[in-house]
Amino acid sequence: MDLTRRVSLYRLRPSEDLYAMRSDRAILDDHEFITLRVVVGGLPALLVAGLPEDDPAEWGGMVRSLTSVDIDFRTRTASAALFIRCGTEVYAVTFGQGWRLIRESRIDRDFGLQFAVRVLDPDEIRQITRWALSAKSRVDRSSVPGGQGLWAFGLREHAELVRQLTGYVRAEVPVELSHVRKMRNRNNFRLRLEFGDGVRMPLSSDGAGMAADLAEITRVLRDNTIDPRLQPLTWVRRIPSRDDRRAALERAVLDLLSGVGDGEVGIAYPARYHEGPPVDHFRGRINGTDIDTPDLTLADLTRPLLDPLSTGRLDALRTGRIAGYDEQGQTVGGDLPALHWIAAEVEHEETRCVLLDGDWYELGDEYIRHVQTVTERAFAHTPNWALPAWDDVRMPNEDTYNRHVARTDPRFLLLDKNLVFTRAHRRGFEACDLLGPGNELVHVKRTSSRTGSSPLSHLFAQGLVAAETLTDPRAWQDFTTLVANRSPERAARLGHRPSAIVYAIHRSDRLLTPDTLFTFARSALVSAWVTLTTYGIPVYVYVIP
Repeated sequence: MDLTRRVSLYRLRPSEDLYAMRSDRAILDDHEFITLRVVVGGLPALLVAGLPEDDPAEWGGMVRSLTSVDIDFRTRTASAALFIRCGTEVYAVTFGQGWRLIRESRIDRDFGLQFAVRVLDPDEIRQITRWALSAKSRVDRSSVPGGQGLWAFGLREHAELVRQLTGYVRAEVPVELSHVRKMRNRNNFRLRLEFGDGVRMPLSSDGAGMAADLAEITRVLRDNTIDPRLQPLTWVRRIPSRDDRRAALERAVLDLLSGVGDGEVGIAYPARYHEGPPVDHFRGRINGTDIDTPDLTLADLTRPLLDPLSTGRLDALRTGRIAGYDEQGQTVGGDLPALHWIAAEVEHEETRCVLLDGDWYELGDEYIRHVQTVTERAFAHTPNWALPAWDDVRMPNEDTYNRHVARTDPRFLLLDKNLVFTRAHRRGFEACDLLGPGNELVHVKRTSSRTGSSPLSHLFAQGLVAAETLTDPRAWQDFTTLVANRSPERAARLGHRPSAIVYAIHRSDRLLTPDTLFTFARSALVSAWVTLTTYGIPVYVYVIP
């Protein structure tokens, strides 16, 4: 019987030279690692393996701290990587920490997900790890015990980047691996796979069997169609930190900050600022220049960067720090690199790429079409009441406008800067600026070409955080108590959850339309639209004249 073992498999970017697939560590530390040309089931291959020098155990310091006994704890971890050419493809099978022996720039990071969407059963996904493109948290790993399917994770397929999946292969999909043939006659056997940049899977321990397994994986990638339910998982791709495209993308951002180039750039709140009280003031330091302003704009970031911009470096934006503070002088989300406060959208080699929270993402055509469609739908939906026009001279900010609305139209209850405190939001969050005539949560924002439309991404995400939180009965009761303190009559007819979310937006220099939104601002709007309409909570965009 063919023996199999669960190992990690990576697909590499093709190269005529297998030696070029090795990491610098494997090349430079040649006294620790060996490199041998081998043949695996008739396929040309390269074995890189070794036992590195002893490393200090990570937990040794804690032992010393607890016991005052200084013992030099050491660990040794064997590792190996087997680079195999199979037709036009090159794969790497890794053992131990063998993934460290692969040159990162050669790893095809789409491989795991591309394999997953062709074989996984959406109803049998057990674990998912995703990076949020525009929602409230940066990284989220969730598990479902079984049988509930992918959508039990609350996946917002249009606005999140899925990085890891664990689940079972669809029963009707033929994946003729050695392990499947060996286990086929066992009752209730299902092939379980783990997907990330690579695939964690059982492969044959025999050379001929390994060659057959790799050929089968190549066939699946070539011939199997993508499950339509999983297709959205491929719409957004994170661009790895060592990807060659990053240098060109960063040069494009420098051009935009200098006032030239194609694309858009603006201020965007980092994700950790989507919760908590509103930001009242910004303070920081970039390239030796202090920042102290109630209204953060691109000029605040670019003014200190004349030298870095001229020399083509983003060092000052990476090392400079900015923090936002509430009215009490407490930081809302801590200080972060200045680069994390910039969002940009650029075209590169016929692909759309966005910079958000210091990271780069490539957006597929399907993603762009989906977001555009839902954004237009959100703008087309309006509430059955109207807000007064915004006089930019008499009402220079949201605070003055909100007070004007509540003063002139008693149907609206002013709740601006009134925070709801819950267990999950001990510092409080703003449920809305105005409570509408039909108990809609109205979030108000003023924008212009000076600030760009990117602050709207924070508005959309903040509204989503508030509405999602208020679907919890205990949080809704806390909100009801807040309303009762202002108007017992309104509190008595609140109902049991928000009736709708309304984003009321005024653009002072020209009319706001779906086309004037950044892609990442649209992502936040679509995230709110899809998630809240799933809860049965309508979402409206109201453009204030």
